[in-house]
Amino acid sequence: IDIFNVDMNDADIAGAHGVCCQCYGYAPSNDTGGCGRIARGDKYCCGGETAMYDTCMTTFSEWAEDSRKQLAAKAKASTATWKIVNSHYSPVQHYKVDGMNRWFDALRGSGIHAFIYGHTHGEKHDYSASLKMHFVENGAGGGMKKEFASTIPDVAAKYVKKMWAYTGDEYGFMSVSKKWLKLQYHTADNKWNFTENSTDLTVGGDSTVHCWYIPVDGAEGKAC
Repeated sequence: IDIFNVDMNDADIAGAHGVCCQCYGYAPSNDTGGCGRIARGDKYCCGGETAMYDTCMTTFSEWAEDSRKQLAAKAKASTATWKIVNSHYSPVQHYKVDGMNRWFDALRGSGIHAFIYGHTHGEKHDYSASLKMHFVENGAGGGMKKEFASTIPDVAAKYVKKMWAYTGDEYGFMSVSKKWLKLQYHTADNKWNFTENSTDLTVGGDSTVHCWYIPVDGAEGKAC
């Protein structure tokens, strides 16, 4: 297995823009309500310094472009049986159409079997026949807030289809095996009893809710 860790902080959703603005740092603690809608040039975005903001954004764009170039070259050169991308973001879920297509161009023909990402605190499995690639959302680990799995944006619907998504009211994680690239989602079984006081907790076991064989040729595969 070769795992390619890539920089995708140029993401349109919660990526470079939020980092470069630093709204929660510039805004007083009683005036952060607009940070989700902050824009270049606003007084709480780099203190209104557009040149500093632009330099920051350009740097993230350059890093992501370097990641795309390295990924395309190194994945093509890899002789590993299985090739996996690991990143915080997804080109399907966290980019607008231009950014999505830039990543798709780097991934197309790369031989990558699975693209594993987080950011969204959910769990799901999608498949792209045109890219011959499985996209795996793996963001619902314990200790963080739970969310529903992300839905496929309209701009990506013609490239990607949903295979499975968790219910959104549980914690869990994905695992893969070296031999078959068997993708599994594990969560708590029904023997657990979760309580506010940990001393009253009833410990149960684990349950495998989703199991999928990803084939080496990049095809859709089948359930375990």
